[in-house]
Amino acid sequence: MSNRRKFAFRFLLVPVICILAYFTVIFMAALPIAAFCGENYLDYEGTIYFVEGIIGVVAITLWILIRKNSAASIPPCSPGNPIDWTFGILSALTMLGIAVIYFYLASHMSVSFVKKALEDYDDMMEVRSVTRLDVYLNAIATCFMIPVIEEVLFRGIILEGMLEFKRPVLAIVFSSLYFGGMHGQIVQIGYALLAGMILGAVYYLTRNLLMSILAHIIFNIFGSGIYLLFNVSEKADNVLTIIQIASILPFTVLFIYIVWKKKKDARVKNGETRGEGITEGEESV
Repeated sequence: MSNRRKFAFRFLLVPVICILAYFTVIFMAALPIAAFCGENYLDYEGTIYFVEGIIGVVAITLWILIRKNSAASIPPCSPGNPIDWTFGILSALTMLGIAVIYFYLASHMSVSFVKKALEDYDDMMEVRSVTRLDVYLNAIATCFMIPVIEEVLFRGIILEGMLEFKRPVLAIVFSSLYFGGMHGQIVQIGYALLAGMILGAVYYLTRNLLMSILAHIIFNIFGSGIYLLFNVSEKADNVLTIIQIASILPFTVLFIYIVWKKKKDARVKNGETRGEGITEGEESV
């Protein structure tokens, strides 16, 4: 396969297939609920998300098993080390802090279409669950199942494939554009794009899908999960906001350190490779 075709395959075809597969799962989850509940099916959005999560997790598990049995590569995933875990947690808090700043700036813009987009977003995010069980199912799916599905698709498959071209910044930006665009609603597209870049950086710098899943889970727990399950007081919400915004600084410091260490390790490895080459050349002489 030529480089041009390989580029089109990794940057266009694979992302489109993954996004279509994701929306197919959503459709498969919503269809039986809509058939049973009629026009009020959105009153059971938690059940829809939960069924979506089950279908998605099962499909991903089957995909991984098939890849393993065929000796094909799967996304790198390991327990990680303390630096990776710290980076993953700080990444989640930083995404939340950036989201706070993002919504603050957007809400203070005197632009009509931005105000309308924020109103549409608030309407979309309103919990429509009619039973407490549906709220619990919503929280489980949102906080745990959907992050796993999205990380496998957008970091483990889409970004991993793009990284084959050894241009990580381009790969992270493109995969984030797909991740943001997939969310559809204009307000969500903005912060999902920014979150996608951070999640992409976590995956690339740690080379560990578990860390981007961890960051995504924490983001969803503190971004929506706790508000679904609990009546969070204004004081507690303010404390969380301060922690999230304050996390941006240590995240930045750790990000710079990991990038520096990754480049340093690469230089050492390249130097060892050149040294081995010279040694082999001398022996052959």
